[in-house]
Amino acid sequence: MEAVIGKTPQIHLVVRKGSIAWDIMYRRVATLANRRILARASPKWEYLSSKLGAEVNEFRSNMEQMEAVIGKAPKKITPIDFAAWEAKVGKEAVAAVKDQWENQWLKGKKAETMITFDEAEAKKMKDECAALVAAAQDFEDTNRLRLREIEMSIGILQNEIDNIDDLEVEDLAKRYPKIAERAEEEVKEGVWAGGRD
Repeated sequence: MEAVIGKTPQIHLVVRKGSIAWDIMYRRVATLANRRILARASPKWEYLSSKLGAEVNEFRSNMEQMEAVIGKAPKKITPIDFAAWEAKVGKEAVAAVKDQWENQWLKGKKAETMITFDEAEAKKMKDECAALVAAAQDFEDTNRLRLREIEMSIGILQNEIDNIDDLEVEDLAKRYPKIAERAEEEVKEGVWAGGRD
């Protein structure tokens, strides 16, 4: 198998399968694909969901919600200065708010509304995510390589089409043995080109 790498009126470069150039070309394709994937800041959600299904859509929704919450979160958490508030609104009001804050929010509603993960859960989620990304990566790499093989086959066929007029009858018979066999059969049958209806 050979592939047409470049073609200009002056230069026509063909790389044969098994050659060093062939191996280098395939390594380069894989390396470029990996670099492009690593360079992307965010995944292509539509592509992933079309290939991997509903799990990706659910994961995407969770990621978008997390990113929205993270984007709104303050960069630095400032503790509440209860003493300053006591000077402004009085000790009784601050005590009531502080009691509500500590007992109702910190001990109650916060635990109900905020999700926390222990180390084992976080590791499991990260592993699942890594497996999902690895599967998508393998799928993309395989298809990129297959696409490259198809492009090379197209180049070979185009080269044959471009050069078919330069071939002698013997060359055509070697390149296309089935056509040569068919021609021999028709000659034996006494059928000449254009003679059969």
